[in-house]
Amino acid sequence: MQTPVFIDDLPDISTVASRKSDHYRQTRNRALAEMLLDDAVSWHERACPACGQSRDLSRNFSQALMPFQRCSACNTIYAARVPDQSHLDGQRLRLLDELPPETADKPKRPREFEYISILNWIRLTEARSGHSLGKVLDYRFSSQAPSWPDAVTRLGTHRDWSFLPLAADGETGFDDLRDRLQAETPDAVLLYGEMDRVADPAALLRVVRANLPRGSLVFIATSCADGLEYEILGADSPSFVPLDRLNIFSVEGFSQMVRELGYTALEVSTPGRLDAVILQHYFTEIENADVPFWSGFFRSANKDRLRDLQILLQRSLRSGVMRFVLET
Repeated sequence: MQTPVFIDDLPDISTVASRKSDHYRQTRNRALAEMLLDDAVSWHERACPACGQSRDLSRNFSQALMPFQRCSACNTIYAARVPDQSHLDGQRLRLLDELPPETADKPKRPREFEYISILNWIRLTEARSGHSLGKVLDYRFSSQAPSWPDAVTRLGTHRDWSFLPLAADGETGFDDLRDRLQAETPDAVLLYGEMDRVADPAALLRVVRANLPRGSLVFIATSCADGLEYEILGADSPSFVPLDRLNIFSVEGFSQMVRELGYTALEVSTPGRLDAVILQHYFTEIENADVPFWSGFFRSANKDRLRDLQILLQRSLRSGVMRFVLET
């Protein structure tokens, strides 16, 4: 079931043009370089994490710092070599400690919009599907967005929310999730932005399905390899930060993976709001290279034209953000 979500306004270009984004990218690339030089880190070669096609049959996407491939079978973009999950989690924890603290009671407007969108997504899915979602577990998003738990309370919801933040947790990295699911048996789990960052996304979804009652829902938001930004810019995309994008699934690839894991996909959408703004910023502010049709389009586009394009991308499942609702 496709459920496009339409935008009511475009974000300001400063959303994608801030120095904070540049600093974050540099910090994450430094962390990756440190891991590459650390003999204690175990690296694993892998095939496409979505459909399993051999790396030898995939196309090169990037060789910067670590090799990335684009699967020729399902279009998923993935790191061909990944570090062990415990070191990935450790690096993320160190990064979060170094970042300036987010004000918990006054999140910036883009964050507030994001929070409302998540809550509306769950509310509308509950109404459409007929599932009662009284208890919801958030896995790790509260670490990336410290104001999220407060927003859940402040924006008003009748649900019982619990939050499981990022923590260093053994070899697999998902033991804490297993234990919490067994203890609380929530009606739904939110995995927001987590599938991009894990070394073995299938293992994470296996833990969720094995420890939830049948008929529970899993809400997943992740990057989308089918997005226009990746199609035009490839590895030059401002959104491509290797450690944060170990897996960039396509709609087809993710659908195949979850089906083989035993899930039923109830909803799929690509409700991104930034694609058109990011591309216009790239062609007008960052890069002077000419790409047939697109460079001229974005340099001359006004806000109405950008909005029309963004809606088209959402309707066509071609935005850079992908959402799935799965039933166990």
